[in-house]
Amino acid sequence: MIKLFRNVRRRLLKENRFSRYLIYAIGEIILVVIGILIALSINNWNANRINRHKESVYLSNIERDLKEQLASIDAQMKYEHNVIEIAEPMILNYKSTHEFKVDSTFTASIGRLTGRRTFVKNNPTYVELLSSGNIDIISKDSLKNALVSYYQQMELMEQIINKNNNLFTDAVFIPEVLPLTEVQLTSIYNTDLSKGLFSNIPAHISNSMTDLNEENLKDITSSQLQIPEKQLLLINAINFRYQLSIIHYTLLIQQQKRTQDLLTIVSDHD
Repeated sequence: MIKLFRNVRRRLLKENRFSRYLIYAIGEIILVVIGILIALSINNWNANRINRHKESVYLSNIERDLKEQLASIDAQMKYEHNVIEIAEPMILNYKSTHEFKVDSTFTASIGRLTGRRTFVKNNPTYVELLSSGNIDIISKDSLKNALVSYYQQMELMEQIINKNNNLFTDAVFIPEVLPLTEVQLTSIYNTDLSKGLFSNIPAHISNSMTDLNEENLKDITSSQLQIPEKQLLLINAINFRYQLSIIHYTLLIQQQKRTQDLLTIVSDHD
């Protein structure tokens, strides 16, 4: 087509028909512009197609992350609920009798309360979206805002639970409890949450040594806990451990609901 215009233009110049030449020159320019516009449209269409494919992949991966996060939240909730179930009867018994009944159940319960579970947010796809600058590939603003808000909440959740673990359970509860009472640790290995972790202990290594269960240690514990000041330290420690797990459990319920809601939104969009 352009070659045809060029030949016509040359012929018109030879014939000194300038007005006709000008019309054909303008037509040639218009044709070139139309070609450029068509090429740009094709490029934009192709870029949008690529972005929509990337968006679909990202959302599919986020959907996977959210399902894994739900499983992680569920496991954390079970752990915190287990702490509540251990601490609550100890507190109720002390409130009714004003003393601790020191037996194997008591020392095993104390052992379980010295444990804690690290909570980890599962956000690899979201981190990649941010670090790669591809967050704007998410075409729907409401979904993009929901993702940002959700992962901010997850960051806060992780910090709350793990800082409470570090600052209270590790730094306060365990140091205060160890001087006051015998602590049975074998029961920790027998929980559903720990069986997988300790299932590969070599046969020649026995964890039964951690189960002290000595009468003289129970006598020492009973003697210790006859002292009012030490009773106060222990019941406060147990009560605080109990309250933290209630707080964690309540926050986890809320985050479980947020995760389920976001999973529904992502699934519908994808």
